[in-house]
Amino acid sequence: MKQTSKYAIVFLAGAICATAGSAYGAEAIKTISAKLRPDIKVSVNGKQLDASAISYNNTTYLPLRKAAEAVGGKIELSGKDINIVTNTPSNQIALPPSSNPDEKITSQQNGYSILREGAEKNGISIRDINYNSETNTLTFTNTEFTVMVQDHYTPNCDAYRGDKNYVYIRDSLLKSISEFYEKTDK
Repeated sequence: MKQTSKYAIVFLAGAICATAGSAYGAEAIKTISAKLRPDIKVSVNGKQLDASAISYNNTTYLPLRKAAEAVGGKIELSGKDINIVTNTPSNQIALPPSSNPDEKITSQQNGYSILREGAEKNGISIRDINYNSETNTLTFTNTEFTVMVQDHYTPNCDAYRGDKNYVYIRDSLLKSISEFYEKTDK
C-alpha cells in the first residue's frame, strides 16, 4: 500500500509540474482578432509593396519578409530568433533618394551635387562611399580620398550638409574620384 501511495504522489507531482509549464506557455501565445487591410497601400521609394497590411489595436503591421526585402534586406532565422540583414554595411552613409528642388538647383549652380545623385552621375557606386559619424568624414573604397563634411555650406568646402540633412559634394571632386576609379579598373 505504501508503495502505491509513493507512485501516486510521484505521479501527481509530475502531473502538476507538466501542467504548470503548459499553463505558463499558454499565457505567452495568444490568439487575436485583426483586420486585413488591402485598402492600405505601402510603398518603398515609390515602389508599391506586394503585401497586405494588417491592423490591430490602432497599429498597422506588414509581413516582415516583404518589408525587409523591399529595403534591400533579407530575413535570417535561428530557432525562434529573427535577424534582419541589410545589404548596406553599418559604416555606409544612408542618404535620401531625392532632394528639395529649390536647394538642388542652387547647389548645382554653385558646383555641388547631392552625394547620391552626383555619385551615380559619375559612375561611383553608393556602396563605395563610407561615412564615419565620429569624424564626420566620407571615404571612398579602395582610394585614399577623405572628405570632411561641413555642418553647413561654407565657400570652397568639399562637402556639406544641406536642408533635410542631404549631403552635397563638390562636382569636381566627384569627377576626380570617378577618374581614379576608371584608372584603377583598367
